[in-house]
Parts: sequence; structure tokens; C-alpha cells
Amino acid sequence: MMINNTNPHRNDHKRAQFTETCSNESNPVMKFTSHNKLHKELLLAHKRGQALSSRSELQEVLERRKRVQSDQEEEEQTRTPLEDALVRHQQKQLERRKEHEEKIQKEDQLMEFVRVRQNLRKIHSVVHNKAASAN
Repeated sequence: MMINNTNPHRNDHKRAQFTETCSNESNPVMKFTSHNKLHKELLLAHKRGQALSSRSELQEVLERRKRVQSDQEEEEQTRTPLEDALVRHQQKQLERRKEHEEKIQKEDQLMEFVRVRQNLRKIHSVVHNKAASAN
């Protein structure tokens, strides 16, 4: 009869470690816990009836844009004559402001031109006077 001096619990522990290592090596997905968690969440959601949206993200964005556009069109159609008049008045005021700002900007550019021209005249006269006095 042969006597086994090894501890049977130790062998069980090694065997469990080996099977765990082998299973992880043969199935690389098991290594990623985040993948497992995601899979569990998907299963739970499916069981609860919360299936993922069948529409792509692009379709959802397009539908949202169409909704916003149709809301704006409805809003425009439901305006009262007073609101229309106010919108037209506001647009005219904005146009006047733009024209006024452009006019001011052109005047500033013209004034700068005039100032530079006057400075050049002064410089030219000083240079001319020095040349005349040197002769």
C-alpha cells in the first residue's frame, strides 16, 4: 500500500487554480470583467423588456431635427398679425443698426485717411523747408 504524504486540500486548490487558468486562457472574453458586466446588464435589460433602440443614432438625430423644424414652422403659422408686425419691425431695426454701424466704420476709415494725409503734408512741408533753408 502506498502512502500519499501530500495534503488533499492542497491538491484541490491547485486543481481549481489550474482549471480556472485553463478556462480563462481558452476563453479570452472571460478575462475582461467589464465585458461580463455589460453582458449581464444587457441580459437584465432584455428580461425587463428594455431592449435597445432599433434605430441608429443618425436616424434619431434626423428625427429630432425634423421635429424641431416642424415646431418652428407651426410657431410661424400660428403667429398673430400683431406678432408678424413686431417681427418685421424688429428686423427693420436690426437692418438700420447694421447700416449705422457700417456708416460709422466708413467715416472712421475716412477720418484716418484724412489724418494720415495731413501728417504727410506736414512732414513734406518740413522736409521742403529744411531743403530750402539748406540751399
